Amino acid sequence: MKPDTSAKANTMHDDTVQRTLDIMNRLIAFNTVSSEPNTPLIDWAANYLEGFGFDARVQRTADGRHANLFASIGPGLTGGVVLSGHSDVVPVEGQPWTSDPFSMTRVGDRLVARGSADMKGFIACCLAQAATFAKSGLKQPLHIALSYNEETNMQGMQDLTELLGSAGIKPAACVIGEPTSMQVVVANKGAAIFNVKVRGFSAHSSLRDTGVSAVEVGAEIISYLNGIQKKLRDAERHDGFEFPHTSIHAGWIHGGTAHNITAPDCEFVFEIRALPGVDANDILNDVRNYCDTVLVPQMRAIEPNCGITIEPVVNAPGLDETGNRSLAQAIMPLCNCHTPGRVSFGTEAGFMTRVGIPTVVCGPGDIAVAHQPDEYVEVDQIAQCVRFLETLDARLRQSALL
Repeated sequence: MKPDTSAKANTMHDDTVQRTLDIMNRLIAFNTVSSEPNTPLIDWAANYLEGFGFDARVQRTADGRHANLFASIGPGLTGGVVLSGHSDVVPVEGQPWTSDPFSMTRVGDRLVARGSADMKGFIACCLAQAATFAKSGLKQPLHIALSYNEETNMQGMQDLTELLGSAGIKPAACVIGEPTSMQVVVANKGAAIFNVKVRGFSAHSSLRDTGVSAVEVGAEIISYLNGIQKKLRDAERHDGFEFPHTSIHAGWIHGGTAHNITAPDCEFVFEIRALPGVDANDILNDVRNYCDTVLVPQMRAIEPNCGITIEPVVNAPGLDETGNRSLAQAIMPLCNCHTPGRVSFGTEAGFMTRVGIPTVVCGPGDIAVAHQPDEYVEVDQIAQCVRFLETLDARLRQSALL
């Protein structure tokens, strides 16, 4: 009688899922809100991977508060696959959590915690698979990359791609584990964020024309942005996205001192989520030109010290599917995905493709619950991700992915 190899495989799978949950609980306990240091998590993960023979490179910021991790196993540094995730999470202040957000709580099939979906669940899956990757006899290297501050300015991934270039590391493919319900995403919009500061001139509101209201000028800029949005609705469309246009949105504004004083200052933030192939800088240049040629001359005709500054916070490129079709075709069978998807949220994928690494996005969880109170990922999603990594391991033992 032949041994039941399927039963053994299922037992090993179940053991890996449990190990994943244990690691996930550990990762969530690290408070890696972007404003806080992520180095305790990175150092822990580096030590963990080094224990299985991974070559772990830790790239620290100048102040030592934040760090990236790039860890490799297998032959050489050329080719292979990167499994990539960001280590930071968004804040929890002001949100009505029903449990401690930095302690994983199981509610039925849901694992509730900050970062459970976005995206420590995926990172835990990768770390739990490390022992298997280490003893698999891989034909090409397997890399695990953890970045910092994806939720703010994506500086971590920008630093990491520079590290890869300087070290001569050129992976053949990358999978970024943002929550996509384990469906392969081949395109995402860019994410460009800009901070606008308007410097006006105070006067009593009864003499309003002797002053320059920074709030009113800010409102004119926002109105101009809305006008650009209307033109974009008419000029472009990509039906692969939920909102099939490039989007412009002003999400935060503050200014003024009193109801009867023309506001001396106003500050607001706007974002551009550009379709793949659309350059956010073209829209930014349009806005700058409007400010410089129309608004600023009007302001300085009253007070020469008035002005408008627009500073970039982040300008992450979108993911364009034209460069990752072969990778998508190779990955989809491994995670039981039949149709590639497109998403409107930003990811770090565009930075990888910018340096010539074909990239797709695929990870456990639902983006709709990310950043929300009682964020969660379902255990079944974790199990699906573990199965994907097990299948990827089997594939890499036989041949290169691409």
